[in-house]
Formats: sequence, C-alpha cells, structure tokens
Amino acid sequence: MYEPLLEELSVLLRRTWGQAEVGIRHVYVEETGEPEPGPCIEDIGLPQPVINALKSRGIERLYKFQYEAVKKIMNGDNVVIVAGTGTGKTEAFLIPLIKLGLEEKTRPVSLLLYPTKALARDQLARIHGVLGFGGVTAAVYDGDTPAKDRRRISASPPHILVTNPDMIHVGLVLSPAIRSFVRSAKIMVFDELHVYEGVLGAHVRAIVERMRRHRRGKRPQFIGVSATIGNPKEHAETLFDAPVEVVEGPRWRKGTAYHVLVSAGKLSRWTVAAGLASMLIDLGLRVLVFTDSQQMAELVSRIAKGYGKQLLVHRAGLKPEDRRMVEQKLRMGEAQGVVATPTLELGIDIGYLDAVIMVAPPPSYAKYLQRAGRAGRRGRTGYVFTILGDDPIDAYYERNPERFYGQEIPPSYLEPDNEEVLKIHALALLLQEKRVLAKYLREPWRRALDSLVYERLAVKIVDRYVVNWRPAFKVFRENYISIRGAGPQVRIINRDTGEVIGYRELPQAILDLHKDAIYLCSGRIYESLGIDPKNRVAYVRRLPDDTPYYTRPLYSVDIVDYDTIMERTTSRGIPLAYARAVLKIVVEGYVLRNYYDTGKKGYKNWLDEPVSYRYVTRAVSAKYPVNGEWDWMSNAEAFHAIEHAVISAARPVCGAGLGDMGGISYPSGDIVFYDAAPGGSGLARLLYERYEKAEDIAYEIMAQCDCMDGCPRCIYSPYCGNNNQVLSRTKALHMLGLVRKNRYKLPAPLADKYGKGIV
Repeated sequence: MYEPLLEELSVLLRRTWGQAEVGIRHVYVEETGEPEPGPCIEDIGLPQPVINALKSRGIERLYKFQYEAVKKIMNGDNVVIVAGTGTGKTEAFLIPLIKLGLEEKTRPVSLLLYPTKALARDQLARIHGVLGFGGVTAAVYDGDTPAKDRRRISASPPHILVTNPDMIHVGLVLSPAIRSFVRSAKIMVFDELHVYEGVLGAHVRAIVERMRRHRRGKRPQFIGVSATIGNPKEHAETLFDAPVEVVEGPRWRKGTAYHVLVSAGKLSRWTVAAGLASMLIDLGLRVLVFTDSQQMAELVSRIAKGYGKQLLVHRAGLKPEDRRMVEQKLRMGEAQGVVATPTLELGIDIGYLDAVIMVAPPPSYAKYLQRAGRAGRRGRTGYVFTILGDDPIDAYYERNPERFYGQEIPPSYLEPDNEEVLKIHALALLLQEKRVLAKYLREPWRRALDSLVYERLAVKIVDRYVVNWRPAFKVFRENYISIRGAGPQVRIINRDTGEVIGYRELPQAILDLHKDAIYLCSGRIYESLGIDPKNRVAYVRRLPDDTPYYTRPLYSVDIVDYDTIMERTTSRGIPLAYARAVLKIVVEGYVLRNYYDTGKKGYKNWLDEPVSYRYVTRAVSAKYPVNGEWDWMSNAEAFHAIEHAVISAARPVCGAGLGDMGGISYPSGDIVFYDAAPGGSGLARLLYERYEKAEDIAYEIMAQCDCMDGCPRCIYSPYCGNNNQVLSRTKALHMLGLVRKNRYKLPAPLADKYGKGIV
C-alpha cells in the first residue's frame, strides 16, 4: 500500500493512461534523523559574541562533522565539507570565518564564492542570520551591485565578501577593487563545489591559477562545500591545485521523502511529465519539473498548456530578468509550477516545494540527490518522481529499481588543460599582467599564449609574452567575458523584430539552429532561417503556437586529427587510447517529427547547403576485433550498436548527461567516444579510466532486452546522427560476449587514419 497521496495519484494515472501502461513502478522511502551530535558550542574555543549569535539561533551544540570542519579550518587546513541538504554545512564554515573576522584587521578576510549571482544574494540573508551581531560584516559584490554600493564596498570592504567566479575572472582584468580583494583574502570558500566540474570546472581551475599569480604565489586557504560529490578530495585538489582534508557528514538530507519511479509506458516522457505535474498541482502540491535539455523544457511547458496548466520555464539562454521573474513568482507562490534545466538545481530559495519531477534520470546520481533535495525542505514531506521512458538506462533501472537508489555518486570531472578554456584565460592573464614570462607557466598555458601570438593578440619577445592591448581588449570584451562554456556564443535574432531572443553555444548551435530547424524559446515556437557560425548569428521567425513538430539533425562527424595522450589495455585485452582530437561536425539534414507520435522515426529532409563546424576536444578510442566471418555491413552494425550502448552506460558510470558525449564507429572495430564540449569536459577521461564498468552495463542493457534486433530500450539513441540506421543488438551482444570470455584474436594496432565513420 502506498502513502495516501501516492495511492490517490496511482489511481489517477491508471484512470488517465491505464491503456498506455503508465504507472508507478517502485517507491523508495527516505527517512533520516539528526546527524551525530558533537560538543557544546562553549567547549570549542569560540569568542563569546559568536557563542551568543549561535545561541540566538537555537544552536546549543554542533554536529560532530561541523565540529571537525570548524577545528580543521581554524587550524589553517584546506577543507572540503560534504554533507546532505539541510544538515548545517553553511554554519560549519561560517563559524571559523566569523572568528577570523573578529581577529583580523585587513579586509576582506574571506571571499565566499557561489556559482550564480542569484544564489549569492539568496545566501547573504542566511549569512546575516548566522552573524547575528555587530563587528563582522558581509556584502555581495558582483555585476548586479549598484555603482554607488560598489564604491562604498571598495572604500570599506566587509569581513566576508560574497561574489562569484565570473566576477573574479573579469575583475582581475578590469577592476582594481577585485584585485585588491583577491590579494587581501586569507580564506576562499567555494560553495556548491560539485558544480565546478566539466568546462566550468576548467574555467575555475584557471581562475585559481590566475589568482595565485596575482597574489605573487601566496596561497590562500581553500574551503569547498557540497551536498553531493563522489570524489571530494581528488576533485578539490585538482580544482585548487593544493592538498585538502575531507570532512564528511550524512549524505542524505534531514526529513522524510518518497522517491517514486514512474513508467511512461507507451507515451512520451514529455507528455507524462506534463500530465503528472498537472495532477500534482490539482492535488494541491507545488511542483518543479527538471529536464536536461533547453528545448525539452520548452516542450514540457507547451504540453502542460493542453492540460490547462501554466508551467513557467527557467533555463539558460533566457534573459536574466526573465529568469528572476520566474524565481520571484515561484517564491511568492504565484506560479502553478516551473519546468527548469539545471539552473534551479542549486539551493536558491524558491520557497516551499512539495514535489520534484525529473523527466529522465539525471546525468549522475549526484545531480539526482541535488534535485531531489529541492522538495520537502524545512520539515515538510517531499515527493520525488523520476520518469522512465523508452531509453536504455531507463529500461535498465525499471528492471532493477534497487540499483537506481543504491548506485554510487560518480566522480566529478574536469579537464584542467582544456585548450579552449586556457585560451580565454591566457588572454585575460596578459591583460591582467601586461607581460608574462614563459618559464613561470605550465606548458598548456604556453601553448594557449602561442595561439594568441598566431592571432596577433600578443607578441612573443624571446621568452616573454606581451599583450597587443587594443585588439586583445576588444576580443576579451566581445567574446571572453563568459566562463559558462568553451565554445563561442551564437546570437539568436528574431528576423521580424530584430530582437535577440537568446544565445546558443557552438557546436551545439549548428545542431539546434541549422536551416529549417524548429527552435523553442520562452514558450514560443520559431523556425530557423539559417546559422552563420563564422559571424556567430542565427535568424529565426515565429511559427504558430499550435505547431506540433520538432526537428532532430542528421549529421556526420569526421576526425581531422588525433594525438594520443595516454594508452592502456583493458582487463579483457581491448586497447584504449585517450587523446586530443580535432573534430569536424557537418549537419547534412534533419528529421521532422510530431512530438505526440512516438512510434515513427519521422520524415527525412536534406539541406541544400550543409553547415559545418570544427573544434578541439578530448576523446577515448577502443579497438575491437573484427569478425572475419561477417561482411562489412555486419561488423558496422555491431560496432555502431556497441558505441550507442557504451554511451548510454556512461551516464551512470561517468555522470554523462544526454548529449554530453558523442561517438563514431568504424567497420574496422575502431570506436571513438568524444566529449561534446569544446576542449573536453573530462568525461572522456573518466570513461577511459572506468571503461570496463561501462562495457559491463552496456552488455547487460543489450542482454536483458527482448526486442528483435534493436529498439529505444537498448541501442537506439535520440542523438544518433544517422537516425539509428546500421545497428544490430544481437551482433553487438555476440561481439561483447566473445570479448568478455577472451575468445577472440588480438586486434591490430589502432589505425593511424580514419575513414568516414557512423555517428
């Protein structure tokens, strides 16, 4: 018997979609109490004003993990605090910051960095609540701080300065105040540490290196804080380039929550998500829906209108004022519900939320826990729904629900030598310092500076790089202000009004905005009139609001260059290589689909003028044996299916989101898996290290499927560049079976050159 609300919901699902086989498949109940207690606050050497402030908040003693964190921070150690939502992580690092603020005369004593401006402002109120007394001050200094307030803060800095990495990035170039703050601060706190992975993590690592240079090598004390991170020590040491101590509290949040797996049956997950949100709203719950795709967020909002509900959209690419409006309406209870990309994954105060719906299992279990933590906070019961559709990983978890809730938190990842990221920061460093000696830089930084010399943004004189000020500053202001990606941003312009409606990063932009592509933005539907990657602009026109179609690109990916960084052989004898790869992606056409019809592959259309883009990334290649008894096509079908299955398995193994990794397979047995992010996100490196585990899950996905020879629940992919052609589950299963039993001949060395592969 389900909990009463879930029982009522189960009845509604059967009544509405019983014939479509939609329903609750599994319920996991999370009930956790208080963390292990620690000492009384009078017994840990705190000043009396701090003790009084804590008592005013009802805090008489610390939890054990809080005490351990306070003790290590006051001892001067670099510390990472890992504990679940609502367990008191903020107090654990604020207490020593307040103590230090009372003791030190130079200000700011501490820099407290949050990944977004909204979260920084949201947390400032909580910081003031913990301070609770005069003598220690805190203030936000970022791009939204009024000029008069900036002047006041610059003249008389607070003890605790709250900002974000973006502000440090720009401020080290443009702001004397930021440069002064960075020199002064003794402690730097990075809250939501798990966010600083992938491309953003590479940016923050580069910013840390620039801050250290600005401080003339004098290292600050680093503190990292996160509710969900699988490898806190390794990740923090990569990010901070310094040793750290880890303090762990309880990983689950306090309180009670019901975690529910819902099968979408024969319907699309988007339809079920919108309908489920509607039912929960009718039951009196406040709802937040998560999806990992901007376009799918728009689609869920659009379908919800058919159920008579307005789900506001919150995602990247919208204007900041539009996102703030959605946050305010949700906080004030004026929104029926919101559908968001990970932009609302962090701890922004959006009021009381009863239920979270995840349109698909998130890219990693860490992200699942982060999103689930948004429901039922402050002592309220939370309901967390995850929709399982026709997808290899979804089918895997529907068959094994206990594995979903028992899975490990995968490691966080970043590529510290991402060329595209370092190019941005090398230019910023030159503008920051005017000239740089090569011998004091790591080799990847020197390569990035050499590329700036080639572009005439810098000059190299013997072993010294000197900035070419005017063109370098112009390029920085126009292209390198943002640290939220590595690829150039494409402006999306409404042809009829001339208004910029949003932005999309390359290379994803050519997949979403090729000619005739249907693009959704703020609940409106547009048709792309074409994209110009060179000038970074795409023009669109409005379509009727009842347009029932969407598009998927048909594209090819060619490997232009491949430089091996490291090699190993798996425990089953499969050679792997991790490499720097130059890719050329060419959109040749698209498939037009009706989003209410999940049973057809859609209608193919070919572009008169294909659109292409070339970029550098990281990749891992695997060399499988060729079956000599099969023809060319049979081998191609096997390796293409293995490629799809391993990319699916990379989601639980590496934390890769849908579309975060791509692949190319060849009839020769060569398969290349690449990071979709320019310069590399670190996912390919994780796959290289954890390949055997991904291969095992890929085998299990295909072995447990009962389809004829391939379907969406095992090897089909919505991101396949050739619309899921040339695939065979049975041949792939046969090949992996031989590999697992070591019944094959050793493969030939990795080919030096590739022909045209299958994506």
